[in-house]
Amino acid sequence: MSGDDRARLEARNAAMKEQVHSLLDTFTRQTEMLRDAQAAAALTTASLTSEDGLVRATVDSGGVLTNLEITPSAFDRSTPEALARTVVRLAREGAAQVRQQVAELMSPLTEDLPDLADLVEGAPSLSALIPKFEAPPAPPSPADDGSFEDRSVLSLPREATPPPPPPPRGTAAPADDDEAPQSWLKGGY
Repeated sequence: MSGDDRARLEARNAAMKEQVHSLLDTFTRQTEMLRDAQAAAALTTASLTSEDGLVRATVDSGGVLTNLEITPSAFDRSTPEALARTVVRLAREGAAQVRQQVAELMSPLTEDLPDLADLVEGAPSLSALIPKFEAPPAPPSPADDGSFEDRSVLSLPREATPPPPPPPRGTAAPADDDEAPQSWLKGGY
C-alpha cells in the first residue's frame, strides 16, 4: 500500500471515528432528554372546571380521572343527567389537554436532532418511542330532547328495584302531591 493510500485511509478512519463519537453523543443527549421528558410527562395533569362552576375534574398523565369535585349546590341547580354529561365532557377535555401537554414535552426530542436510525443503518429509532398527538374524537352531542342514556350504569328491572327507605322516625311521610321536589337529591327518589 502506498503512502498516499495509507494517509487517505487513516484520514477516512479518523473521520468515521469522529462521526461515530458524534452519533453516540447525540444518542446520549436524546436518551437523557427522553428520560427527562418521560418523567415530566408522568407528572402532567389537567384540571378543568365547568362553566357554571359546579363541577371540577382532574385528569392524570394517563388520561384517568383522578379527582372529581361537585359543589353541594349542584344538586339544587342541575339534574343528574346534566351533571353526568358535564363530568364526561370535562374528563374528555382534560385527557385531550394532557395528551397535548405530553406531545409538547416530547416535541423537542424530534426537533433539530437527527434520529439515530437516519444516520446509522440498523440503529434504533427514538422517534418510535415518542407518542404522537391525535385530536380526540368530538364528544357525542346530547340529544335535542334532553334525554340521556348512560350505558355504563347497570339498570335493574322495575320489579327488582328496592323500595325507597322509610322516612326517619318522628317525621311525617311526604305528601303524595304532584308538585315536583326542589332537588332530585332531596326529593326521595
